[in-house]
Amino acid sequence: MMFAQRASALSKSAPAMLGLLKRALRRIIHWPAGAVSMSCAFAMLLAFGYGVARADLVDRIVAVVNEDIILLSDLEQILSTMKANLDRQGVSQEDQARILDSQRGKVLEQLIYDKLTDQQVQRYNLKVKEEEVDATIERIRNANKLSEDELRRALELDGMTFEKYRKQIEDKMLRARLVNREVKSKIVITDHDVRNYYNAHKEHYLGHIKYDLRHILLRVSPSASQAEKEDVYKQIKIVLERLQAGEPFEKLAKQFSEASTASQGGHLGVFGTQLLTKEINAALKDLEAKQFTSVVETDQGYQIFYVENIISSGGKSLEKATAEIQEKLFAEVVDKKFDSWIEDLRKRSHIQILE
Repeated sequence: MMFAQRASALSKSAPAMLGLLKRALRRIIHWPAGAVSMSCAFAMLLAFGYGVARADLVDRIVAVVNEDIILLSDLEQILSTMKANLDRQGVSQEDQARILDSQRGKVLEQLIYDKLTDQQVQRYNLKVKEEEVDATIERIRNANKLSEDELRRALELDGMTFEKYRKQIEDKMLRARLVNREVKSKIVITDHDVRNYYNAHKEHYLGHIKYDLRHILLRVSPSASQAEKEDVYKQIKIVLERLQAGEPFEKLAKQFSEASTASQGGHLGVFGTQLLTKEINAALKDLEAKQFTSVVETDQGYQIFYVENIISSGGKSLEKATAEIQEKLFAEVVDKKFDSWIEDLRKRSHIQILE
């Protein structure tokens, strides 16, 4: 009676599961397609009690990705490695359980993405030679200053054989070639992109920066009313408009500035960024030599600053930084393009999560 009830329950979901089990059996046991009959698959489905009494299963399917499957053992192996690392770090069992539970879904998603990319690798028949894999492992060993024996011992601590590690390296190289084919070959980094990045990160590439500055100051008394402040602001806006129209900064500084530097055309001198206020540094940040700021409100009043020259030391010129910037921009674009490509591939694929 119990068997009949169980068979009846299974028969309702059997059409969808039988084909899946057949693929699973062919994958696990490597039988040819015709060797797994429908009756054989159904008998094994009953024997395993899939979907009804799976607690006693040694392994099971947790996701289907097109014609491939992801097994529970695939997922648990990664989580087991993560747990071993947490053990070595002295993380408590309670915290380990919380961390692993939070990572379980992310690990499964990564396995799905890996499966999708592996399928594309097979589709395009991408290959890497054994000597290429060997050379990559050699570079990794040298970078980490490890002998082959030390590498093997390190892998053993993570519960991994050298052969499995080698297969992982091969898979990563194949995926990299796929990314190159599908993503990298379609990316172009222009000179305009490089210059924009350089200007946006001057503080990184110019090293220690000093500005040779001029300024025009219209003072505002600390006790000034709002109306008085607005009147001064209107006056300096007129000066700014005249600068924008092309009048010389020195001339307007001598004519309008209320600072003691007015007679020298507003020349302040050379200042490092550490000596300037946050507001002034922000106004100067994107400027090049012979350019001026908009109106900056300071403790003394409203000011306009002019960059006579930029003096840098210990930095890199745009020409010297170009290769480094191209590499950074390329990596950023690759990540974005790959995420978009893999998500589009995911939408076009048949994916079923059985967790």
